[in-house]
Amino acid sequence: MKQSCGSSLLEANVRPPCNLDHVTLNKRERYSGKLRWKLGLNTSPCVQLRRGKRCVYCGFLSHQNPLPPHEVGRVFGEIFQDSNLDEIHRLELYVSGSFFDDEEVSLNSRLEIIRLVSDSGIDEVLLESRPEFITDENLQSLTDIIDPDRVTIAIGVETMDDRVRRKLLKGFSTKEFVKSLNRIARYGMNFQAYLLLNPPTINNDKNAVLDTITSSIKIISLTEKINCNLVLALQPYFIAQNSVISDNLSKKNSIKPPWLYTVALTLKLLNTMRIRTKSNWQILLGNENDNVVPLLISSNYTSDGLVCSCTKTARKHLSEFNISPKKMDESVQRILESTCDCKRIWESQIGTQIRKLQL
Repeated sequence: MKQSCGSSLLEANVRPPCNLDHVTLNKRERYSGKLRWKLGLNTSPCVQLRRGKRCVYCGFLSHQNPLPPHEVGRVFGEIFQDSNLDEIHRLELYVSGSFFDDEEVSLNSRLEIIRLVSDSGIDEVLLESRPEFITDENLQSLTDIIDPDRVTIAIGVETMDDRVRRKLLKGFSTKEFVKSLNRIARYGMNFQAYLLLNPPTINNDKNAVLDTITSSIKIISLTEKINCNLVLALQPYFIAQNSVISDNLSKKNSIKPPWLYTVALTLKLLNTMRIRTKSNWQILLGNENDNVVPLLISSNYTSDGLVCSCTKTARKHLSEFNISPKKMDESVQRILESTCDCKRIWESQIGTQIRKLQL
């Protein structure tokens, strides 16, 4: 799988380098009044793929000619120095799995990358990793170079229900996650939890909302106890090409992403909880603009099970969620106040108890 590095409307006057063997993702999106830069590099495969135990929803297979671990820093440097960094508030650096996995990114490459970011005007860098690679040694190596408050470590927690996560083949437990979280806080870094809304092991919008809210409450409580800044990144599940789920798609297969109404309701509940508790944790909405090819994404549906015509407008509203707190409220309310006939279908599926939560 190879993807284009072409510029979007947000990237006018920006000339990103385009080496299709090295770059898997190069997008800029509006975020907190500035921009977030999502940059993906083609490294060696994730450890789960190497173990033959890939997450069931993962569509990211190893690309041809992955970068050797010791070359990642050099390639990042070439891209970084040839890019317009104006208004970049947040750099999100993605590799094939874990930034701290030596089989993907060598120690010297990691240090080279962090030095460049530290010397730039970028406020925050986000690095993804599985819990087993979040060690004292790996975190200490970063704090020797950069202010830890500028670093956010992200983990694909997906859910705080071990049973659900186990079925997703994530390969780690809540206990292992909590151990990593404590370590992140001890080094003064920030934490981002990815929560997967309506994963295929749930596949029920009502239960999906309950799982995400319950998981969020648990994570918020954990981070508040250890005084760790938190971002809850809600990722509506989408079916990716090359995933285990996509390989088994058929007309009889009822697995599908969450309704857009469900996404909006979950975001409203999270934001209401954040405001009422006067907490300083943040909410971020993920999307399908990733380093994989989406086959099915969140939609609204007619009684015949077809994608409703209101879907395009609802998706546009959600695309504005991360821009500002004002847009956050507006985008969600516009969807939940919809008068489209398909809303009644969604309400009948999600149940009265869940619908009342939005009041």
